[in-house]
Amino acid sequence: MSDAIARTNPRWTIIAVLVPLLGLAVLVGRAEVATRSAPTWTIPIAGFDPRDLLHGQYLEYQYRLRWTAADTCGAPDEPRPTPGCCVCLTRSGADGVDPFAQQVACDGPPPRCDAIVRADAMLPPQRYFVPESSARALELELRRRDAALRVTVTPQRELAVGELLLDGRPWREIVQ
Repeated sequence: MSDAIARTNPRWTIIAVLVPLLGLAVLVGRAEVATRSAPTWTIPIAGFDPRDLLHGQYLEYQYRLRWTAADTCGAPDEPRPTPGCCVCLTRSGADGVDPFAQQVACDGPPPRCDAIVRADAMLPPQRYFVPESSARALELELRRRDAALRVTVTPQRELAVGELLLDGRPWREIVQ
């Protein structure tokens, strides 16, 4: 009897290892497909602390949104994302560069938006990680050029941050 258990045990061990790995691969693949098939946006950014843009291996920034209309969720005199609210993004052109933004209630009737993002996902400061070897050169370029991030909106209303752009070009093309 113990020989039968010893012979079947390696199969069960392999199955026990493969099932969670396959499940993880499916989840990652599903998230990747959702992110790649979502519309792309290019949102301008500014340094959160203009005196010190880079902190070690990351750029600390905030989104520079073009606010339109009155907020239907946050404080009317402060046009910035408010926790518990959502931000409605509307394309200003076909390419999704520098979209219009308006705060809306997340649980309210769906407004006419091209994408809706949870405001919490846009509150400053945000971080974009860069290789430490490129940090000094990148900081110099950030002071001379307009910076933006290419992002997509996930089905969970989160921002998936992609490439950092300087004057519309990927930063790695400029900083070498």
